[in-house]
Amino acid sequence: MSRRLAGFAAIAVLTTAALSGCAIQPAPPATAVAARPIASSFELEGRISATDGERAANGGLQWFHSPAVDEWTVLSPLGQIVGQLVTSAEGARLRTADGRVEHSDDAAAMLHRLLGVAAPLDGLAYWVQATARPGARVLGTDERGRPARITDAGWTIDYVEYAGAAVDALPRRIDAHWGDARIRLIIDQWTPLN
Repeated sequence: MSRRLAGFAAIAVLTTAALSGCAIQPAPPATAVAARPIASSFELEGRISATDGERAANGGLQWFHSPAVDEWTVLSPLGQIVGQLVTSAEGARLRTADGRVEHSDDAAAMLHRLLGVAAPLDGLAYWVQATARPGARVLGTDERGRPARITDAGWTIDYVEYAGAAVDALPRRIDAHWGDARIRLIIDQWTPLN
């Protein structure tokens, strides 16, 4: 091989190496965590605040969850019922503080009306148990290997505090956001039912 040809070959190799360093790198893989057991039925009580970037609300939350039905009761900071939503395979029923009852086939839209933000109805039972549902990704873990951050359906869910030091402890404080929408949930009492 001539010197000139060898020189071009060397430049081509160096250029390729330099350009490959500038290539877009793939997103980091999801953090591997041990599978956490998930309760198919539970009750929880806590405090919730939610904002869509323009309006904000806060108060108490009581939630009964089972595979067949969800019952959400949102309370004012003084303890009065603001609204109660019951969802099932048949649809949703929302009872407001003034006693009006509305029915809809779109349970997610009714939850949006109750909470003030469009959280993914089918993902929330996973969120409150610090478990990534299919399609969600664990982006980071704490020192015990528990999820510290999950991304799901455009939302980023941060597990700010767990209820104890045990590896299987449930979350106590959850902060979730998507754009201007934010939800903070502080769980005061958790009762697995299965």
